[in-house]
Amino acid sequence: MRSSRSVLFTALAMAWAAIAIFPVLWMAAMTVKPEALMFARPPAWSFTPTLAHLRYVVAEGFAWSLVRSLTVAALSTLLIVVIGTPAAYAFARFPIRRRDDLLLFVLATRLAPPVALVIPFYLIYARIGLLDTYAGLILAYLTFNLSFYVWVLWSFCRDLPPELEEAARADGYSRTRVLLHVVLPLLRPGIIATSVLCFIFAWNEFLYAFMLGGKAVETLPVAVPKLITSQGVKWGELSVVGIAALIPILAAVFVLQRHIVRGLTMGAVKG
Repeated sequence: MRSSRSVLFTALAMAWAAIAIFPVLWMAAMTVKPEALMFARPPAWSFTPTLAHLRYVVAEGFAWSLVRSLTVAALSTLLIVVIGTPAAYAFARFPIRRRDDLLLFVLATRLAPPVALVIPFYLIYARIGLLDTYAGLILAYLTFNLSFYVWVLWSFCRDLPPELEEAARADGYSRTRVLLHVVLPLLRPGIIATSVLCFIFAWNEFLYAFMLGGKAVETLPVAVPKLITSQGVKWGELSVVGIAALIPILAAVFVLQRHIVRGLTMGAVKG
């Protein structure tokens, strides 16, 4: 009975994996498929690969949009980790008045619809000269992702046994050394898992990049609509950009998968 159930679960998992990966494989095939064969009926499984779509994407500057997206997402995530980790630890360990209200306020900034915040951002940025700058876009991403990071990491900090910190303090460690040498190693999976989510949020973000950015900081999500023209959709080029957008996320998840799995299950163990 157990063997048949295991076979069934394995078959279902393989079927789900095949369904999930099929669009990615189809998109990968379209990156090298000639334009005339993309929507042939029946589908053309045998064809001579072409690099025309890749050449077009590179010539039109989409590679620079990819670099800008990486720069903005990576720097905003790094700042979030540097600022948010001590903040989450302080919320979890220090006796802060009206802490629950403050945490709710922090979360509310994330729950607010982006369209309600982007106009005030635009007016402020236009006045202080931050439109179409890396600093402005990074600051905007920092604003709406920091609250999410603090809220999630606070739950991880709260679940850490305080006895470890008390033992370190008894050995003469300062509060800063306790955070750096005791708390951070224990929080590493949670920090990595949450920071990867923040990176993905920044990587996929469109509205702020469209409204607050410009040609100088045009990110990949803003550049993609250029492939939808009055003559139609450039499906081959769109597939190239789609695969390029997937690569950083897949690489990060593949390299950090052990920490991500541990981080995503850390908070669930005590639940």
